[in-house]
This record gives sequence, structure tokens and C-alpha cells, in this order.
Amino acid sequence: MSSENEQLINTNGGMKRHHSIENFEPAKEAKVDKTPEKSINRKSKEVTNGHHETKHDNEYLEKGDIVFTYKPKLGVDESSSIDDVQLFHVLLIPVEDENNQGDQSSKTRLIKIGKKKLPAIGKDRFWGFIEKADDDIEKVEENLEAQSYQTATVGTRTVKADRIAGKGKYIMAKNDENRTVIGYVLESPTEIGDVQNAFNITKEASFSIAVKNPKKKSPPAAGLTQSQKAEFPEEIQKKFGDYQWLPAEPAMLDIPGCEMVWIGSSTDNLEEVLGELSRELEEDVDHEVTATEVMKDIQLDEKQHPIQPLIDGQWPKAEDAPEKNNEEENKTE
Repeated sequence: MSSENEQLINTNGGMKRHHSIENFEPAKEAKVDKTPEKSINRKSKEVTNGHHETKHDNEYLEKGDIVFTYKPKLGVDESSSIDDVQLFHVLLIPVEDENNQGDQSSKTRLIKIGKKKLPAIGKDRFWGFIEKADDDIEKVEENLEAQSYQTATVGTRTVKADRIAGKGKYIMAKNDENRTVIGYVLESPTEIGDVQNAFNITKEASFSIAVKNPKKKSPPAAGLTQSQKAEFPEEIQKKFGDYQWLPAEPAMLDIPGCEMVWIGSSTDNLEEVLGELSRELEEDVDHEVTATEVMKDIQLDEKQHPIQPLIDGQWPKAEDAPEKNNEEENKTE
């Protein structure tokens, strides 16, 4: 019998036991078929070249827009470093794909990353969870808006709206080692600046994502409480069996409270991780998109969510903080 932390991962040599999340290694190189004029059946993992069929190593799961946001700390008009940051979010907005032969998610997901930045290549493993997921993007983005509340000691306190640190396109796939990988290419800003460097946002990167079994206990003071954890449908929960971790699936990420770990890949070359799918990802990217167009695409008001990081990669100026300006306007009314 397997111990409670063991899980089976499909590798080239058959089935290999993994005893804990520490055994989830960074995504490794995927084989790339460079034969021209081929069509990809992404569901069956086959590549057709004329009369020949060869194996393709990555199973397509979904694709869409990826947005990186951060929330300044209380009492700070604008962040000027990661020390002034309260929260870091990743927003996944799946888009319909006519080439996808299976079910695909329509839910926008807001993911909170515990370390307030993306994992670095080849070394970092960062915990996170689905903070919110819904078919209505506006409902999900309510968590990105400014919120005010009353306190007995200092009166009104305002939680700042999220600032947009970057936007790009992503593809999620299952690789030949049965790991779920997500790769992205940044569209905005076009050049990496101080903001992106602070959050480990690069022009392109990829990660392995594993999901934690919500029925398994976490170490003391680690992760979500039992009442905060995901309640997976029976068909999803059965897949875990007695295992602690499984490669992420889109349906798992549709459930609020889904805990996961993001693991930086061992390479910054997307083709090595995603294979042929990296070419499709590159084709989806629009490097000419403006910051204003980005905000319209993701349905956020640039007057409430400063776009300076999307323009030149720099931190917004404190005097331009929308919450500060809103407070001054309210005083004059």
C-alpha cells in the first residue's frame, strides 16, 4: 500500500512513486518534432505528417489571457518595492479554442501566490490557492477593487485596488511526464522594468502546477484552514485517492480554495517545455497592444488601477494614487 503522501507519476520508464511535493521537479525538456507542415491533434497527442503519425509529448488543456497584479500595503499610497506589497495575484482568463476537442473551462480564476512573486527558474516552489472563480469576470475582479472599512481606533481604512504588473497569453498542458505545465509570453509591458523584476515576471516563463488533496491535513499554521479548503465534486476528489498531490487540471482550478504549488521550470525556453504548443502560444501574442487596450480587454478601469507598470515597467507615483485622489475629491464635496 502507498503511504498517504505517495503518488504515482507517469514517466518515460513507466510509473514512478512520488512521496511528497518535494519530488515534483521543475518541468524538463519536451521532445519537439520539427517536421514541417504538420497538424496537431492535441487531445490524442498525435502529430500527423502526411501519411505518418508520430507521438507528441504535450496534451493541450487550455489557453487564455494571464494577468499579474499586486495590492499595495495598508498605509502606503503606492508601492515602490516588493516590501510595500500586501498581495500578489495571478488572473487566468480562459478563452474559447475552436481546436480544443474536449471540455474547456469558462471560469476566470484569481490565484493568490503566497510569496508575493512568481517562482524563479529552476529553484522556487511557491504555495498559492484559488481565491475566487466565476463565469462572470466582473465578479472575480471585485477582489481587485479598492475597499474601505471602519475601525474603532483609526476610523476609515482603505484597502488599495490592485495595480496591473503585466499581461500576456498562456497555454496550459500536460507534458510527457504527466506534469501540468503552464507557459506564458508577456505582451505588456514590452520591456521589463523595476515592477516586473520585483515579481519575477519575465518576457516568457513556465511552471509546473500541482494541486493538494483538500482531505489531507496541512502542517500547523500552513495553508488554508479546513473550512477554507476546496470542496471538490466527487469525480475530482476520487482521482486523489490517498495521494497528497496531483498534477493540476482545469476543473480543479475552477473551485475556490483549491490549494496548489507553482514550481519554476528548469529552463526559460518555452519550446523545451511546451513543444509544438509554444509556437501556438507565440502566434496568439500581440506585442503591439497598448496599456489602455489591455485594461479594456480585462475589463478594469485604468483610473482606479494605475497603468504605469504596463507603460514603462515602473512603479506608479504616490501622488497619482487613485484612492488618495478619491479621498480628496470626497472632502471637497
